[in-house]
Amino acid sequence: MDWSTVFLGVIALASLVQAGFLVALALSGRRLAQRIDQLQQRLDKELAPALASFVRVSRNLEEVADLAVIQARRVDDLLADTLEKVQDTTTQIQRVVLRPLRPITDLVAFLRGIKKGVEVYRQFGSLGDDSRRARARRADAEDDHLFI
Repeated sequence: MDWSTVFLGVIALASLVQAGFLVALALSGRRLAQRIDQLQQRLDKELAPALASFVRVSRNLEEVADLAVIQARRVDDLLADTLEKVQDTTTQIQRVVLRPLRPITDLVAFLRGIKKGVEVYRQFGSLGDDSRRARARRADAEDDHLFI
């Protein structure tokens, strides 16, 4: 046997071993593809309803948020309208009640002024009476030393 036949046999054996590995690799790749396919189908079955539910919930939350914004705007408009009506009512009350009372208020102020003036006059008048009494006492005292 010569060396070329030996090398040819080694090459043939290596080719057979390589072919065996390739067949085994192809079979395990096929099994792996089937398992991945099964996993994908299972995930589709389990996740599809969850995703649909998530989509429904997110749409409902969006509607609720929109309704909340609308209600907040309505409340804001209602409060603004109420404040405007309160201000209008206050203005009307001032026109109806306070304007007719102004002459009465002026009269009360005038009467208070007169009362204060009388009080001041009485205070000055009582001061004058005290000074008259003091002069009368002095005059009596001066007359007393003349009497002796």
